[in-house]
Amino acid sequence: MPGRRRYHLHWSGVVFAVLTVLIGAATSQRRENLLVWVFASMLAWIVVSGICSGGMMMAVRVRRIAPSRGSVGALLQIQYEVSSASRFWSIFELRILEMAGERATPAFLAYCGRSTATSAVGTLTPIARGQLLLDRMRCVSAFPFGLIVKSVEFSEPSEVLIHPKVSAMQGDALHRLCSRQAGSGQRPMPMRRGSEEFHGLREYRPGDPLRSVAWRRSASLPVLVVLDRAVPNTRSLRIVLDLRAVGDSRSRGEEEQAIEVTASLASHAIQSGWEVGLAVLGCSVTHRDTARGRLDELEILDLLARIDLATGRSTAGAVGDDRAESTVTIVPGSQAQRRDRVGSVSIGGVALSKLCQGVVDA
Repeated sequence: MPGRRRYHLHWSGVVFAVLTVLIGAATSQRRENLLVWVFASMLAWIVVSGICSGGMMMAVRVRRIAPSRGSVGALLQIQYEVSSASRFWSIFELRILEMAGERATPAFLAYCGRSTATSAVGTLTPIARGQLLLDRMRCVSAFPFGLIVKSVEFSEPSEVLIHPKVSAMQGDALHRLCSRQAGSGQRPMPMRRGSEEFHGLREYRPGDPLRSVAWRRSASLPVLVVLDRAVPNTRSLRIVLDLRAVGDSRSRGEEEQAIEVTASLASHAIQSGWEVGLAVLGCSVTHRDTARGRLDELEILDLLARIDLATGRSTAGAVGDDRAESTVTIVPGSQAQRRDRVGSVSIGGVALSKLCQGVVDA
């Protein structure tokens, strides 16, 4: 149901009202037909504007249809179902604006007939990760002459889970990351037999496991070749986001940056066909053991979106996972020196921002 109703005056309406008053004063001094007709017409326009916009806005009904997920910095489309509850009033030139404080573009509806429903779409750009609470929305119209603006506010609580920003990475970023010599944490995995079928030989590409290289055949060729199988070997990656240390308010931005890098790395790995596991240290969120495919990627992003940095931190260490071929530990920049070195690739400080560009050797 509609809530607060208001009339708004803007510059065009104020100027028109002032001119009406001046012409009315001139008409009272000199009763000429032209002045009387002009004054009566201007006064009628003001009255008609108030009646039309007021009666029309009393009949407006709006229902928000919000998506369940969004992403920081990405346009979030919000659909509105607009209807007229009156048998006499249609709706013209209606704008719908969210009052959540985010950067929003209002939805615009040109026309909605009597006793019918029409859809309109607005956009909103989330600026922070986590739960976005949408409640109040304002419907505004200046129909028919733009002299008097009438607004009606509606309240309809909705929640949208905002994922961290996912940045693009270079195609060989995972290979370069997992092949670092200093504490790479790579472990050879036994080759799976019985489930893979030999298909042929092909040229080595960055990211292919070394165990698939055909060394004898490569010795007689100028390039490395690998065994191409009908079902390719699936590589596994375990990402550990270390948030155990509690920093000051300035380090909160570094922690958010670490969460964004974790989301980017996990998304890139899953889209590249890797099996990804995620462990978050210091926060009470559920670990994700294995993720493959779009649905699992959304679950990992949901998990990162629900991290609450304002709650207390635990000091529990990482849970071992011998199934992962490579392990990457991501630590906020100012806390990189206070973490436990467990023989895995560690990313901290400036390397966090460079990772999303594929630069992992800085």
